[in-house]
Amino acid sequence: MAETLDDLKVRIRELEKEVERWKSQVKNVRYGLNWMDVPEAFDKDSEDKIPILEEVSEKAVNAEGLLAGRPPHVIIEGDNYHALTCLNYTHRGKIDVIYIDPPYNTGSDGFTYKDKRFLTEFPDGQKVPKEHPLRHSYWLSFMEKRLNLAKKLLRDEGVIFISIDDNEQANLKLLCDKVFKEENFITSIPRITKRGGKSSDAIARNHDYLMVYSKTSSYNLIPFEHDDSDFKYKDEFYEERGFYKLNQTLDYDSLQYSAGLDYPLNFQGEIFYPGSSKEKYDERKKGNFKRADWAWRWSKEKFKFGEENGFIVLKKSKNGKRIYTKTYQNATIEDDGDGYKVVIKKRTAPVSTLKLCENEFSNDNATKDLVEVLGKKDFDYSKPVSLLYFIEKIATHPSSSGTFRPPVILDFFAGSGTTLHATLNLNKEDGGIRQCILVQQSEGDNNICENVTYERNRRVMCGYTSISAQGKQTEVEGLGGSLKYYKTGFVGKHQSKNANDADKVELAEKAGCLIALAENTLETVVVPSTAKGFWQIYSDNAEKKKRYTCIYHNGDYGKVSDFVAKIDELRATDKKSKFTVYVFSWNSPDFFENEFDDLKNIEIKAIPKPILEIYKALNG
Repeated sequence: MAETLDDLKVRIRELEKEVERWKSQVKNVRYGLNWMDVPEAFDKDSEDKIPILEEVSEKAVNAEGLLAGRPPHVIIEGDNYHALTCLNYTHRGKIDVIYIDPPYNTGSDGFTYKDKRFLTEFPDGQKVPKEHPLRHSYWLSFMEKRLNLAKKLLRDEGVIFISIDDNEQANLKLLCDKVFKEENFITSIPRITKRGGKSSDAIARNHDYLMVYSKTSSYNLIPFEHDDSDFKYKDEFYEERGFYKLNQTLDYDSLQYSAGLDYPLNFQGEIFYPGSSKEKYDERKKGNFKRADWAWRWSKEKFKFGEENGFIVLKKSKNGKRIYTKTYQNATIEDDGDGYKVVIKKRTAPVSTLKLCENEFSNDNATKDLVEVLGKKDFDYSKPVSLLYFIEKIATHPSSSGTFRPPVILDFFAGSGTTLHATLNLNKEDGGIRQCILVQQSEGDNNICENVTYERNRRVMCGYTSISAQGKQTEVEGLGGSLKYYKTGFVGKHQSKNANDADKVELAEKAGCLIALAENTLETVVVPSTAKGFWQIYSDNAEKKKRYTCIYHNGDYGKVSDFVAKIDELRATDKKSKFTVYVFSWNSPDFFENEFDDLKNIEIKAIPKPILEIYKALNG
């Protein structure tokens, strides 16, 4: 029965009420992660000043060996929030892979939170026990700030890997859905932590997780190379395809009959049927078959292409002749829509999410890795080199093809420095130029960053004496390579958003390490003593086609002619060198361009305004 106009008006009013009810629900009942955001207190300097990096030059490593001459690695000692702030100037959008192993917040792992509200009672922060009412809120507040900063560092194709266990795994998943977006969740991989449990355990907790997110949908993880152990035959007519193995041409597993794969095949003058005889084939064509277990794996068109291009083999067997197809190491047949073609590419296999359940990834091996290099276990909760090697293997190429840019890996909960150790091993294996940045706090009297993170990797680069459990000493040759060591520091008397002229002058004067790191030119070039307080120059460690970063940081331009003369001198030694010139300026460096009119390969930038602008954006 058709509704009257009055009926329709009533229904409209009812629907309007329903819409309002759902709007109210959406406002008041949100799906997602909610917690009491607890304000985090930092040192007085970091709250009232501007963060910078300062080099500890005596800790620089420049070791001879296989990896000498590659881009230098970086260790930053300091709170990772301050370091990430600095890196947002130097490496915004430049990081390929981030790995972090944050506190698991178990209640006994020493996780400390500086609650700004209670700083007078707990000036060094409060360790968070398992029963603390704000235990999860502390941890989430701590992590969210750092993950937001970290996301800005990733390239669009970048990926982040996070180790975590069941104490915060569920919360971390929802937090990362918020920061990185749910659609950019890739997977969560279980990892074995130990082989056995206590006799009193009903269920042994033998695993944690590796949570994986991308910054955007354009990430590109690299599958492992296929296991080639069963590729036994050599093809002298198609050497570019590599070795091959033979495969059956029949499909025994099909549960649904396909007439398109059930046909006589004419090969080398003989006719073959998918099955044992023409009679059985004829019976199937009449519909008299019990199972669809006799069919070719390939279509008639693909077989024809395979025969013409060397993918089909006829071999004798006990029951006569049989047809096989070749599977090559480096070649496949693909249909691009216009027909079949041979594609030359290395076969790969997807990595199983159970890969890290193999014992080589357990914490037992993490302890062995550390003790072998340092001779003692000086750090709890370290991760095995094999884990970081696995991550970097699937997430980075040896180098960025066609550019001087090395793939960059960041770990801002560096701990014992496993991430750099794995980077050195992987670069050794495949000739890569990956560059690693580690951030680690000093953490009390022992200074974890200096005595463990740094010392471990210094020894791997320079060489060390390994002592076995039986006391046998073995000299291990260093891998070589270079390393720069920085500490977070602060300048000025106001935060970036309130910086006055005096703060800007001091920032320009002390920003050399930040600028050098941004340009990846970390070697200090010797300049005249008269340059002190006016200008400084850095370079990369390439032998030819060097890149120079030249910084005139003083508002007194009386030494500009000396500065330009030094650049001319450096340019004369290698006409293909590139120069980036930073100039102290209240607005723009345009007035300096006239000084370099006759020189090519020079880019001019202003300081300190770009640094302050980034810092202001981070601080809201």
